[in-house]
Amino acid sequence: MAWGNVPMLPHVMRQGSDDHPNKELQARCAASEAALDASLFTGFPHADITNAGLSALVVTDGDRTLAEKLRDELLDQAWKDREDFVYRIEPLQQSLARAKAIEPSKPGEGPIVLLDHYDNCASGGTMDTTLVLAAILREGLDNVAAFAIYDPEAVQQAITAGIGAKVTLSIGGKMQMPEIPGESPPLTVTGTVKTISSGRFRNKGPMGRGVMMDMGPSIVIDTGKAEIVVISRHVEPNDLNCLLSLGIDPMQKRYVMLKSRVHWRAGLGALAKSVVDCAGIGVCTSDYGQLNFTKVRRPIYPLDLPNR
Repeated sequence: MAWGNVPMLPHVMRQGSDDHPNKELQARCAASEAALDASLFTGFPHADITNAGLSALVVTDGDRTLAEKLRDELLDQAWKDREDFVYRIEPLQQSLARAKAIEPSKPGEGPIVLLDHYDNCASGGTMDTTLVLAAILREGLDNVAAFAIYDPEAVQQAITAGIGAKVTLSIGGKMQMPEIPGESPPLTVTGTVKTISSGRFRNKGPMGRGVMMDMGPSIVIDTGKAEIVVISRHVEPNDLNCLLSLGIDPMQKRYVMLKSRVHWRAGLGALAKSVVDCAGIGVCTSDYGQLNFTKVRRPIYPLDLPNR
């Protein structure tokens, strides 16, 4: 068994196993017939631990030299591809302008996914930041579904009002993020309570197929241009049924805003006509310049080491 790592922090937004360069690295692991097992781990930089970052483990049938050789080949290839693991952030207004310029979907093409990737609960996000949703509403994007804002208090207010009631709610912006620069104030929205749900649904898959999920009491408020999901328990949108269970068919929407980074691709990726990353605010920020790394080994690429 041979394990090793290289001094690099692949950005989470560049780690998708259906995307270069991780796609080719995972294929190389799968095709390694000389090993009993070969695994490459891109790592989770936000954990800020000593060994955060990319590593590889190879197991052979008693041949340590071979295991070390195959491990080094994986690590060498990852290091050569290190620049492709760097994520380049686009300003939010530019992203939304680009989204508006995309031709409307034809029947069966699916929605434009607006990815609010700074606020993914599976990466530790509060799921109650409002910057991206507020910009979507301000820009006047039409036929939008947004999943989701975490706000149990607003959910209860909508439930009290009842289905069909017109309400004005202050949603999100209630959880403090003292380590992150900038603010995410509550967002005031007015609309009709379209859906009230227990928030329980069973995953369609492929990720977590058959697993019972629980968003807690949940509601959908329809502003006329956007259907906004508000939930009481944190659930990342990685399954089609998180939307269908609330009466939202993403194939009928022009835009779908998701608070996710990579896992959304499992159940919803194949439906997207195109994807527009939207830089918002949140503790799983994609701007590593906002993070105070104190425990990861240094120097490390791209925080310290030049690209050479």
